Amino acid sequence: MPLVPRDDGSGHSQHNWMSGGSGYSQPMWAGGWQMDGQAWQDQSWQGQAWQGWAEDGSWNGVNGGWWATQDATAAAWPAQPVESSSSKGPRLGPATPEDERTAQIHYSKTYQVLSEALQRHPGAFQCKKSFLDLGCAPGGFSCRLLEEMDGESKGFGVTLPAEAGGFPILLHDQRFRVQGCNLMALRSPKDLECSQEVDEVDVVMADAQDLGRRTNPTNEKQLRESKGRGKGNRSAKQGEDCESAGIGAVCAALGIWALTLQELMLGLGSLRSSGTFFFRFGWRGKGSHEEYWYREATVRLLSLLLAHFAEVVPFKSEMYHQADPCFYVVATGFRREDWLAASLESRLREATEHIVKCERVDDLPLCIETMAEFATKEMHTRIEGILDTVGRMRAIGLSSRKTVEVQGRESPEAALWISPVPYSLTMNRLREHMERYGKISYIKRRSHAVGVGADALIQFMQPAHATQALEAINSL
Repeated sequence: MPLVPRDDGSGHSQHNWMSGGSGYSQPMWAGGWQMDGQAWQDQSWQGQAWQGWAEDGSWNGVNGGWWATQDATAAAWPAQPVESSSSKGPRLGPATPEDERTAQIHYSKTYQVLSEALQRHPGAFQCKKSFLDLGCAPGGFSCRLLEEMDGESKGFGVTLPAEAGGFPILLHDQRFRVQGCNLMALRSPKDLECSQEVDEVDVVMADAQDLGRRTNPTNEKQLRESKGRGKGNRSAKQGEDCESAGIGAVCAALGIWALTLQELMLGLGSLRSSGTFFFRFGWRGKGSHEEYWYREATVRLLSLLLAHFAEVVPFKSEMYHQADPCFYVVATGFRREDWLAASLESRLREATEHIVKCERVDDLPLCIETMAEFATKEMHTRIEGILDTVGRMRAIGLSSRKTVEVQGRESPEAALWISPVPYSLTMNRLREHMERYGKISYIKRRSHAVGVGADALIQFMQPAHATQALEAINSL
């Protein structure tokens, strides 16, 4: 429902709002917001807040590209193009405004995800001096971790060059160097440029994506047609140009598995003893209904980690991955000597090659038979507990999603709009104050195409939470 400012007859709009017609005026907010003694002082703030969507689904008919943003990341976006560590290297910065807008979405998401991980697992990232970020573009992970490090720390990233279909890099920091190349083309950790500066790193982060869908539309179509991962996916082969698109796996659905093993080979081969490995994985939480090949491959991969780390725990973002199969693994206390003694670098490289050539998803466990020795009965029990935890977290997320969806879309009654929002009112401060009134699904911000300022959308999980927040604004 749109809200219009209340006029007390003096010609000046008050700081509260009431329901009204479809139109609205542009009042001046002559004061700041005061909450718990902390002021939001911005005497130039002109704006209004209202609840509900416009009939056409737009924000008062203003259409455009909306993206989530974090104020802490904004300062890290470079004012100049970002190039690779080599002066003659490939282009890594955004080439067009559209590329930059797309990169900002992923930048904000990854920045927020790692912020959550740092809050829940601080010990995994504290007192670290170096890190390697595999699949680092657009730079959200690296930016957030650099904020935790001192001026002498070093960060290294690897990403697919933009001209090859990769995301552009938005992070520019003197402590951060980027290697532009295809991860799948690296045969050994020694091929990483960071190996020329440090022997090993303290933290490895791996969140690379199979960009075959981005670079080759044929692969995206085949993946959609072969959903289900079982028998229907036996012949889900990539297009004729598969060798140059994404991972290049014969079976498109197995591309991400090949990439994950490649990340393990490169990342753990570069990780210092007692270091931390943080990477993205997926589990649908189907329990006994899960396909055998998928469950067995998952057990073997996690068994490998449990055998070489002191602690392995799952982490699931409450903002971006609550209801989808994606989750992150936080592995701490790396046992490097055991890793080297088992000659796992060459074994994982060979397994990756098998996966790339594999034609059927059912054969994935055979491709990673080299990991079977770690999947003991004890490991099975521990992994069942981990996967059960992930499944419960996703079930909670799916349940929460249903409470804010009406006929397949998020409920407009759970949304709160503020327009315009000055740049001085950052997204972090907005979230900090608004989330006390209820759980927030997300916050989005859109810069004005003309002039300065922006509009903000706060999507709560429950309509009652949005109403409570609006009442708090009205009482100011």
